[in-house]
Amino acid sequence: MFLALWYYLHGYVMITVSGFSVERFVNMATFRGIYLWNIQPKGSSIQMNVSSKGYSLLKECAEKTGCQYHIVRRCGLPALIRKYKKRKILAFGILFFVAALYTLSSFVWTIDIEGNERIAKEDILTACENVGMSAGKLKWNMHTDEVTQKLLETFPDISWVSVSIKGTNALVKIVEAIPQPEMIDKVTPSDLIAKKDSVIQSITTEAGTPIVQSGDVVKKGALLISGEVIIAAGEEAEVGREYIHARGTILGKVWYNLEESVPLQYTEKMYTGEEKKDKSIMIGNTILNVIQPNMEDSTYDKEKTSVNQFAIGDFKLPVAYIQETYKVYEIIQKQRTKEQAKKELENKLKQKAEEIAEGEIENIDIIYKIEENNVIATATITVMEEISEEQKREENTAYENKEEL
Repeated sequence: MFLALWYYLHGYVMITVSGFSVERFVNMATFRGIYLWNIQPKGSSIQMNVSSKGYSLLKECAEKTGCQYHIVRRCGLPALIRKYKKRKILAFGILFFVAALYTLSSFVWTIDIEGNERIAKEDILTACENVGMSAGKLKWNMHTDEVTQKLLETFPDISWVSVSIKGTNALVKIVEAIPQPEMIDKVTPSDLIAKKDSVIQSITTEAGTPIVQSGDVVKKGALLISGEVIIAAGEEAEVGREYIHARGTILGKVWYNLEESVPLQYTEKMYTGEEKKDKSIMIGNTILNVIQPNMEDSTYDKEKTSVNQFAIGDFKLPVAYIQETYKVYEIIQKQRTKEQAKKELENKLKQKAEEIAEGEIENIDIIYKIEENNVIATATITVMEEISEEQKREENTAYENKEEL
């Protein structure tokens, strides 16, 4: 390897040798200390490489062996310099490209975040930017130790951080701390109250005094299970009262009212199949788009079909090739039947009911009406839910009374 580099820097010549004593020519040159390499037959002659200094010594070998040799081409750095010596603009362009490549590779162009699940990527990037690490900054102005310390101080949920810079990429690897399990308070005196208006279906008491029973109608905030427990001696005598953390499960029927509407006449996109391509170059955050397709008389959707980032090895350049597609469409008028509108409304209401319900949906009662061009659906959703929530017990706590069914 070092020998090849040596001859490349000092220059060498590729020649062909012909005659009846080519083998003798090679032996004589080798005996005189002329280094020949890459010897291979080429038809009736032999092709080989010889150093520029050794080439000047071949004349005597050729005369004594009766062989002829001819230069195929001169190779190596000296030949390359002579070739581009008269092409000053090209040489300047090459030097400018090398300088630009070196300059661009001195910046960090992308920052990748790995390992985050609970912490948003945008928050991590903002914290990195506050200590000088962001896309477009010089690498030697970024101190990975400071970024690591800043992230650990900013986010208590991070237990380990590694910040590294490779090429034009910065990589931030984090390990999030295991979240502490939720502690369930079973000591603080509290009651269970209704979080919604409902009709009680069942009540199971684990601790405390039940206030309601199945079939009772309760309003939001009504007392369901009290944390106040009466301590009695025998059947009637009250010895005292104890305040505990009430626990239990209360299921109740809850009703939701929903409304949706759809028009009988509506518009819809219909793609014509005509498509136009648009190609542009993005340098940093600037997009260069010299020739754009003429879409003035058309309605269209623009879709980004490909983004190719230019790179040299591991070095990602701040240059990307973007291709977009313009899809032409027309707006057409369409008509729904009443049955189609009702079916669509039913699907919408069911989907919406599943989003808001906190328990099992038992029934959906839908009433339809038509007003002008619209079909309007009003639905009553019956859901079986857990309706209780904890409330810390305080002295003189007042609750709304239950209503009789």
